[in-house]
Amino acid sequence: MGWMSPDFNDDYWPNAVVHSESAVSPRDGYDQIDWDSQARLLWGDDLETDNTLLCRTIIQ
Repeated sequence: MGWMSPDFNDDYWPNAVVHSESAVSPRDGYDQIDWDSQARLLWGDDLETDNTLLCRTIIQ
């Protein structure tokens, strides 16, 4: 099961990075959304290379 397993250790995964609106490219509709002023784009360090986003959360 790998990273999908509840007991997977994600301690060594890199942290997400907050990117500015101007850094997002190509837009593909991004600039047509009425974003909340507090919304932030969280992604990997390199927007061009890190184009797959995997998320984990613990629900108790």
